[in-house]
Amino acid sequence: MPPAPPPGPPTVAPPTPREEYERATASLRGRQYEAAETGFRSFLQKFPKSSLASDATFNLGEAYFFRKRPREAAEQYLKVSTDYAQSRRAPEALVKLGLSLEQLGAKEQACAAWENLARKYPNASASIKASADREQKRAQC
Repeated sequence: MPPAPPPGPPTVAPPTPREEYERATASLRGRQYEAAETGFRSFLQKFPKSSLASDATFNLGEAYFFRKRPREAAEQYLKVSTDYAQSRRAPEALVKLGLSLEQLGAKEQACAAWENLARKYPNASASIKASADREQKRAQC
């Protein structure tokens, strides 16, 4: 009888969607924005139908926003407010969409995003509504 082959390396289970999301979130919280961007993009590519997809999309927008990439940030915030319009992050995404658009010099569109908040999300939290109001006043919409 031939000898048994040596054991191979131990198999490691791939991370769960939650684990992968949490890793990217930890990078975002740690201000490691490039790692967060990579993590959220990877998560969304692997798990596009996950219940965490709306949060991952929003957080990908945050990673872009903090890296001074307002165009990419705006795309992600817009995606949250359209593709995930019923998610808990959608009202906040409209506020952030306005900020990103304003950075791009699109003041009129930024004002429209902030103005849409009350109409589209009448039950948004008071703090989110206050943020939109504050940004409208600051930008002189």
